[in-house]
Amino acid sequence: MSTVLICRDALEDAVLGNIALARAMAKRGDKVALVFTGEALSALDRGTFRWSPNFKTRDGRSAVIAAAEACGLPLAHGDLDSRWSDVRALVRSMADEENLRLVACPLWGKFLDLDPELDYLDRIDEGQLIDLIKNADTIVGGY
Repeated sequence: MSTVLICRDALEDAVLGNIALARAMAKRGDKVALVFTGEALSALDRGTFRWSPNFKTRDGRSAVIAAAEACGLPLAHGDLDSRWSDVRALVRSMADEENLRLVACPLWGKFLDLDPELDYLDRIDEGQLIDLIKNADTIVGGY
């Protein structure tokens, strides 16, 4: 089975949810592509992430970060105290996961003129994106 997950929001909790689901599916042997597009891609490139309103408090963020860490998802910021998160490092840490492909949307890549340092995301062209979507058994937009 092949699945494409589309992550477009620059919300830390949205990226975490997409990563957690993609990793769980990949560990079961599914081929998963996680496509970063829109503001999620912009935030990974040079922008900023934010938390959804229910997780904005220090206690809310700390609880989510601690739970992610307990599940083996390295969300805590390595250089700061563990109540701070580092979404870019989390995404980067998934780059070598078996059956999981991290993809930069080529359409948004052109709109944003992506930094070449964003090398942990696969760079594909529009035709490859179309093929990826057309050949997927399942497409999930914004988990």
